[in-house]
Amino acid sequence: MKQLLVLVAAWLGLAMAADGGQLYSQNCAGCHGVNGQGIPGVFPPLAGNPRIQDEAYVVKAIRQGVSGPLEVGGQTYNGVMPAMSQISEADARAIAAYIKGLGATTTTPPQPTATPEPATDPALAAKGKALFLGQSRFQNGGAPCMACHTAGNFGPMGGGSLGRDLTDLHTRLGAAGIQGVLANIAFPVMRESYKGKPLTPEEISALTAFFAQTAGQPANTHQMDMARMLFAGFIGFGGLFGVMYLFWSNRRVGLAERIRSRRSA
Repeated sequence: MKQLLVLVAAWLGLAMAADGGQLYSQNCAGCHGVNGQGIPGVFPPLAGNPRIQDEAYVVKAIRQGVSGPLEVGGQTYNGVMPAMSQISEADARAIAAYIKGLGATTTTPPQPTATPEPATDPALAAKGKALFLGQSRFQNGGAPCMACHTAGNFGPMGGGSLGRDLTDLHTRLGAAGIQGVLANIAFPVMRESYKGKPLTPEEISALTAFFAQTAGQPANTHQMDMARMLFAGFIGFGGLFGVMYLFWSNRRVGLAERIRSRRSA
């Protein structure tokens, strides 16, 4: 009987690990890598990370988020992992069980060989810019990035200010980091906006090329925000003045004015 219970427990553990692997691929692999290797300087590795052996810590990190600085493998990570409250506690425990296995496979986090970033393809970057601005539609109907973000210099109106300025996104995350974030969207507002409307690999590549092009450009400033407000104010004032002029020019002629016009005639 005892052996049977052990076999059942082992089977349940394997089933949980299998489910955890699928959940990990859907929710975590985009940033932390298929094998938990992470991205040096951007997303910390999970393989070989002693923190992942603490199930309670992992579940809390998944459902409530984590903010840096964190030191893993002698390297400091100072980013923000958003809360993924849509993942149930049971699923978070399954993920925790799966990534424990990642940590058991190696004692030191694997570090990918650094390779130089490929030269930006101007044509691909132009496609990414068109997608960012909404000049070209995303295949699955997602909102254009400019609705919430700005990146580079788009003139006095700029882009959206709801989200962070993405001018230096490529500098902060690199190509692999950008592709991981866009392929596996975790930020709550962005996740809801693109729910059921994932970006295609081609769109992700184009946006990555665009962000590589904006790297090094001056980021948006408070002066730019003021310029946008003034520009919008001038447009609004001009529109209001035009409406008032049309209303005044088409007003009914009063009785006194009609009498005066008759006398002068």
